[in-house]
Order: sequence, then C-alpha cells, then structure tokens
Amino acid sequence: MSARKIWLLAWPMILANISVPLLGFVDVAVIGHLPSPSFLAGTTLGSLVIMVLFWLLGFLRMSTTGLVAQAFGDNNPHQEAIVVLQGVFIALVLSAVILINQNHLFSYFVSLLSTDVDLSESIQAAQTYFSIRVWSAPVSLINLVLTGFLIGKGQTKTVLYALLVCNLVNLIADIIMVPVLGLNVSGVAYASVLAEVTLFVFLLSHVYPQIIQYMTFNLSIFLGSQQLLSLNGLLFIRSMLLQLCLSFITIYATRYGEVAVATNAIVMQFFMFISFTMDGIAFALESLVGQAYGKKQKVKVTLFIRTGLRLATFGAIVYCLAYWLLGEYIVYMLTNIDTLQTALESYYGWIILLPLVSYMSFILDGVFVGLAYSYKMFKSMLIAAITFFVVFYLTKELGNHALWLAFCSFMLTRGLSQLYMVRKTSFI
Repeated sequence: MSARKIWLLAWPMILANISVPLLGFVDVAVIGHLPSPSFLAGTTLGSLVIMVLFWLLGFLRMSTTGLVAQAFGDNNPHQEAIVVLQGVFIALVLSAVILINQNHLFSYFVSLLSTDVDLSESIQAAQTYFSIRVWSAPVSLINLVLTGFLIGKGQTKTVLYALLVCNLVNLIADIIMVPVLGLNVSGVAYASVLAEVTLFVFLLSHVYPQIIQYMTFNLSIFLGSQQLLSLNGLLFIRSMLLQLCLSFITIYATRYGEVAVATNAIVMQFFMFISFTMDGIAFALESLVGQAYGKKQKVKVTLFIRTGLRLATFGAIVYCLAYWLLGEYIVYMLTNIDTLQTALESYYGWIILLPLVSYMSFILDGVFVGLAYSYKMFKSMLIAAITFFVVFYLTKELGNHALWLAFCSFMLTRGLSQLYMVRKTSFI
C-alpha cells in the first residue's frame, strides 16, 4: 500500500523531472553541434552562474513543500495560504537583490576562473547568456514557491503538466532560435526565459484559485516572512555548500582548458538524469512524510521511508545498466566534436558509478524536507562538502578525474550520513 501511494505521487514527478534533463540534453546537443567548443563551454559557464543563484535559493521550494504538507496534514488551509504569501514576498525581495547586483555577480564569477588558459571566447558567450537569462529571476523564484505548494499538497500531476508545457515551449524555442535564426547562445537564453514565464503562468493559474479565499493581507504576514527566512537560514547555507561543490567542478576544470569544461558539462548531463528521476520519488516522500508527520503518524513515516529507499535502489541499478549499455551512444548524440568524444572515453566509469553513489542522498533529502529537518540537512551537507575537498586535494594529481572522484565521494558521504541521522531518530 505504501509503495502504491509513493508511486501514485512519484510517477508524475519522475516524468516531469526527466523532461528537465531532456531539455538540458537538447540545449547541450544544439550548442554542442556548433563549430567550436567555446559555445558549449560558454553556455555551461553562463548557466552555471544562473544555476548557482537560483539553486542557492532552492530553500524557497523545500520550505514551502514541508510547511504546506504539514499544514495540509493538520487541515489548516489558512496556514497554507500564509506560507505561499510569505514565500512569494521573499522571492521578490531576493530577485530584486539579484537584478540590482547582476554585473557584480558575474564579474566576481569571472574572477574565479583560471587565467592559465585563454577563455575569452567562452567568457564572452557566458556573459551573453547570463545577461539575458538573469531577467527571469522574479518568475523563476516565484515558480519555486508555487511548485513547492503543489508538491506539498500532493498535486504532482499538475506539476507534471506544468513542466511538460514549459519544456515543450523551451524545446520549440531552442530549435527556432538557434539552428533556424542563428542566435546561438543568445537563442538558448531567450528560450529559457520564455519557458520560465510560461511555467509561471501555468502554476499561478492552478495555485491562486486554491488559496484566494484564505488569503489575508496584513503586515504581520510579511513580518512573519522574516522569521520564516531566519528559520530557513540553515537550508540556505546547505544550498551554498552544495553549489560550492558543483561550481568548483566547472570552475577548477577551466585550469585544464575548454575541452575539460565541455567534457564535464556532458558528464553532468548523465548526473542530471539521475537526480531528477530520484527527486521524483523524493518529492513524493516530501508530501507523504510531511502529511503523516503533521498527523503524528510515526508508523506511516517509517513505512514511507523504507519503501522509498527500496524503490530508489532498484532505480539506481537500472540506471547503471542503462549507462553501461548506452553511455557511448548518448555521448554521440550530445556532441559530434571529435576531441570531446575522445576525451569522454575515459569517463564512462564515473558515469556508470554515479547512480549507485548518489541515489540515497536524493531520497533522504525528500524525507528531511517532509520532516522539516533543516539542521540535519545542513549537517549532512557540511560533512559531504568537507569530504569533497579533502578527497580532491589528496588526489588532484589525477587532473580532471580527481574532480569526479571527489564528487562521487561527496554524494556517497552525504547519503550515508543522512541514513545515520535518520536511524538515530528511530524512524527506521
């Protein structure tokens, strides 16, 4: 019964989340077939800045999901509406900060890149992408809040439809703006902005009718959002640690040249397929665990956690087999540049290993969000981040491969530390 409940919520999110890396797959494929690796490296660097900024604020979705799920379990729709209003207010404030400081943010990012190799073409492409994409900040951050509300309420099919429409718009825009209109990096950026606006309109049309009758506007709500932001400070730091490690892979790879940056971008596509699929199960657990916890049903919480881990283990094995059998063909679809195809031949081992070392951390992240365990999420991420840098500096003579060894160690340590913490709470 618990597996069926998880699956009913998980399958729409799995399909929705698979569509996201598929979209990234199309972005990489479109740019990867342009004549120079500089386009792909530049798009990777530009999108990295956006990813760091927006994912750094991912606590907007996580906190909304956990608090809405618990309010829904406690049959308190007024509190659900308050959580959404506070989240939107925080999203608007943070997006204003990003837009005001966008030039400083990009300049700081460029200062972190290696000066040992010529990256001028890649940096120019990155700036083009960033200067367009950053203007989607207000709708992108509000989308996190609206998505969090729907997941917390268990309305994962709505999220599926929203993302499918969004990604379809992005796909069509990519094809029109890059190969047809020849806008190259600018075209990919414009397509992403258009997709985010489409997603916002779709999500708002489904969330607003559910909360309008419970919405009350007064100063106490927005003052309360300051308290909410304070409570989520640990989630913010946790996101910073995650982005520090992910960004380090791309930034440090610039020391090895554009081919290394582009190679890592392609390997990361394989990881994104894993992460978004596993997150489908994790999102279901966020909702189910949060609602059961809100109803004080400890036995159900334990049952959902154990079932979710079993489903994810099976999924990880399937991924390993798929990457082992099809990895080379996927790479050839992503790029036709001979130097990249040759460079990637020595990375198939990491690609196959990624599902096994990473699946547990995604699932237990969902559990921690549902339980609102922000401190434990921060603590496990800190342990994993320390492991990442220790492993890298002990093995950095391996070059770019040291980055992937460190990343695999990071994901494995994160999952195992989370498992230990969950066991200590006696939920499993």
